[in-house]
Amino acid sequence: MSELALYPVAAFFVFNACHLARSTRDARNARSPRDGARGGWAGPGAATRYACYCTAFLGAALLLLAPPTVAGAARLLSLAGLLASPALLPVLLGDALHLCATGAIALLTVALASAEPARTAVRRQLGVLATVLALCAVLITAADPGVTSGDLTVAPAGRPYLAAYNALRTLYIAYRLTALLRQVARRARATARGHRRTGLRLLTLGLAVGLVWDAWGIDDVVDAATSGAQSAGEDSASAVLGLLCAALLAAGLSTALWPAVLTPVRGWLRAHRHYRSLTPLWTELHTVLPEIALAPARRLLPRRLPPRDAQFALYRRIIEIHDARLILRHHLDPRTPQWLTAAARRFPPPEALVAATAEAAALAAALERVAAGAVPAPAAPRAVPPAEPPCAALESEADRLVDLARVYTTSPAVAAVRMYARAARPLPS
Repeated sequence: MSELALYPVAAFFVFNACHLARSTRDARNARSPRDGARGGWAGPGAATRYACYCTAFLGAALLLLAPPTVAGAARLLSLAGLLASPALLPVLLGDALHLCATGAIALLTVALASAEPARTAVRRQLGVLATVLALCAVLITAADPGVTSGDLTVAPAGRPYLAAYNALRTLYIAYRLTALLRQVARRARATARGHRRTGLRLLTLGLAVGLVWDAWGIDDVVDAATSGAQSAGEDSASAVLGLLCAALLAAGLSTALWPAVLTPVRGWLRAHRHYRSLTPLWTELHTVLPEIALAPARRLLPRRLPPRDAQFALYRRIIEIHDARLILRHHLDPRTPQWLTAAARRFPPPEALVAATAEAAALAAALERVAAGAVPAPAAPRAVPPAEPPCAALESEADRLVDLARVYTTSPAVAAVRMYARAARPLPS
C-alpha cells in the first residue's frame, strides 16, 4: 500500500465536510425564529453541524499524519531551525485533531439523544474534551519523545508516559464511538425502510469500522511500553481501515443527496429508453414523410451517442410522430379493417393490445399508400382514432407511443396488413 493512500481518505472527509457545511447553512437560513430561539444546541441542525466539524477535523488529521506530510514538514522546520525535533509537530497536531474529531462525535451523540436544547450536556462534553487534551499534553511533555527514522522514540523513563498517552487517546475515542454507535443503531432499527434507514445502516457500519480502526492503535500502546518506539504516522493497514470508514461515513451522511441525484438520473435513463424505443417507428415514418422532422439541433457530439437532454429529445420525437399521424389521417385505406380481420384470424393479438394493433395496422397501410404515390383523400374514413397533440403528462404519452411502436415493429398481424397493402392496388382518390 502506498503511503499516499491516506490522501484519498482525507479527501473523502473534507469533501463530506464541505457538503455538510452547505447543508447546515441552508438549514440555518430556512430555520424559523422559534427554532433560532432554542440556540441550536441539539436537534437535526446541530447534529449536521457537529458531523461537519467531525469530518473536517478527521480530514485535516489524516492530511497531517500522512508520512509524506510528516517528512515534508520535518524538512521545512529543520531548514527554519524552529524545533529540535521538527517531525514531532505534525504528529502531535494530527493527534490533537483526532481528539477534536472525537469531541465532535460526543456532541453529535448529544444532539441525536434528545431533540430539546442540551446546553449542560454539550458544555460537559466540551469540558471532558479539554481535560483529555490537557492530560495528553502533560503526558507527551513528560515522555519527551523524538523522531528517528519516522518513528517516535523515548528514553526508558518516558515509556510509561508515552504508553499512557496512547492508551488515553485510544480509550477516549473508543468510548465516544461506542456511544454514537448505539444511538445510530437504535435509530436505524426504529426508522422505516427507505434511503434514510439505508444511510443510518451505512453510518452504523462505518462507526463499527472506525472502532476497528481505533483498536488498531493498541499496538502503539504495546510498542511504547515495551520498546519506547512507535510509528509516527499511519501504516498501510490503518490507511485501508480509514479509507473504508471514510467511504461508509460519507455514503451514510450523504443519503440526503441521493433523491436529488438519483431522480434526475433515473428520469434521464427513462427518457433515453423511451427515445430509443420510438426510433424504429419514427424511422419508418420519417423515411416516407421526411417533412415531419423539426429543425435539427446543433450537436457537438456524434449522433451515435445518447442525447444530452433526453427529455427534450423525447418531446421532439413525440411531436414528430404526432405530425406524421396527422398527415397519415388523410391517407388511410378503407380496406384496412378487412385486412386486419383476416390477419387477426391467423395472428390473434393479445386482448390488451387490440387497440394498439388496430392503430399500428392503419399506420402501416397508410404508409404503404403514401409510398405508392396515392393522392390524399380529405374525406377518407378513419380507421384510427384522431391523433392528438402530446398530453401534459409526457411520461404517459411516451408509454402509449412506446406500446404502439413495439406493436408496429413486432406484431405479425401488422406485418400481414402491411403485406396486403403492398400487394393491393392503391385506390384512386
